[in-house]
Amino acid sequence: MTSTTVSPPRPLPGWLKNTLFAAGILTLCWGGAIVYWRASPNTPATGDLLLVLLAAPLCLLAAIWLGKKVVFARPKAAPAAATVAPAQAAASTTPSTPPLAILATAMRAPHGASAEELAAAIAANQARPDLDPELVDEDGFPVTSARSGEAVDEALQEEITEWLMLTGMAELRLGETHWRALTLGTAVVRDLAGEALMQFLPQAGTPPPLRLLPLLPATWTVEQHHAAGLWFKHTVAQFGWPLEHLTRIEVARDATLASVLGQCAADSQAVTMLVACDSHIAQETVDEWAANGTVFKSERLQGRVPGEGAAGLLITSSKHVQSLQERAFTVLSPMKEASMASVNNNKPLDAALLNNLARQACSEANVELGNVGMIVADTGSRTNRVGELMQVASGAFPHLDTTADVTCVGISSGSCGAVPSVTALALAQFQAATLGAPVLYASNEEAQVRYVALVHPIPLRT
Repeated sequence: MTSTTVSPPRPLPGWLKNTLFAAGILTLCWGGAIVYWRASPNTPATGDLLLVLLAAPLCLLAAIWLGKKVVFARPKAAPAAATVAPAQAAASTTPSTPPLAILATAMRAPHGASAEELAAAIAANQARPDLDPELVDEDGFPVTSARSGEAVDEALQEEITEWLMLTGMAELRLGETHWRALTLGTAVVRDLAGEALMQFLPQAGTPPPLRLLPLLPATWTVEQHHAAGLWFKHTVAQFGWPLEHLTRIEVARDATLASVLGQCAADSQAVTMLVACDSHIAQETVDEWAANGTVFKSERLQGRVPGEGAAGLLITSSKHVQSLQERAFTVLSPMKEASMASVNNNKPLDAALLNNLARQACSEANVELGNVGMIVADTGSRTNRVGELMQVASGAFPHLDTTADVTCVGISSGSCGAVPSVTALALAQFQAATLGAPVLYASNEEAQVRYVALVHPIPLRT
């Protein structure tokens, strides 16, 4: 059996839409004339032929064109204002946050253990889900999944189990998905801890406060959240970071990505390690999704693809990093966030809200739309989400190639909570540094919220 892949739909070009519309008008006029003349005993004269076959279609097309100009000319500004309003309202309710500096990134994605590896796999069209070797649907057929080859580490599992016993949490129950997520998350924490150690501890003086913000699956229990956060903190401390300068921050289960990044910018002198991990690679998960009718299948293209992964960012305020000597970084502009009505996964989406957020983010960062070098989004395989993103790309950024310059990270990672969003930010950071141009980050996987931000290869003036 071959795997099922989803290709991003391309919107019809404007000239093709106009051509098809004109052809429809001609067909209507000519068809009506032919039917009339066949039923009439009189043979049409040359003037009749010119009038019906040429003049009538042209006059009808001109009337429709003028009608559209008259009818839609005045109300045209109203929808635009209405479209801007939700984004402006959402932005006004979120406290203004300064830009953030991304110092380092790390990831364990199914198709790359770094942003460079993932970018290469996506460019080669190799970062796509495949038929899983173990998981099957309700009919006994293999399901499509995004499985990581680094999610199982028996030695690490033994180490965590021993640590749980020593810390009085031996009774904590962890299933297959918990272990896989913890394994991937630990690898990311270790990478970022090494980066933090290399960048800050060799310097003379006291290291800056390091805050750990773990984004863990909402389905985990309070005890599992607590244990995972403490384990990640223990992992950072193993690299030599002083415990008195290391703090674990609890993240609310309903916290949005914009609010989490706002927490990161709250302390202008602290360095934050933001880490997300999750896994849905388990037969139990597939059975649950199959029972709910939400698992991806060839006859259910809007379903969820089981995925897994981990991604993290080492970030601080842009003002803080500018005071450090010879520090390479990129700048993440404040996240633009707007709420929307819950979407139907089986219907096309109106891209007006996401389009407005993208334009607003560029405007506030003083970046011309034509200077954006790429779009990186957490968009998955659902065709209406892909279509929404492509409408924004072709409408606001027509200079971008929707095949090469628009990346949908969620397609490669499958469904795994906040991981695709953080992975997309890490990939946007890599692409901005590589291209030397601003990269637009977009998030449209959630049903009722949209996010947009810019990642700059050079610091902004603050």
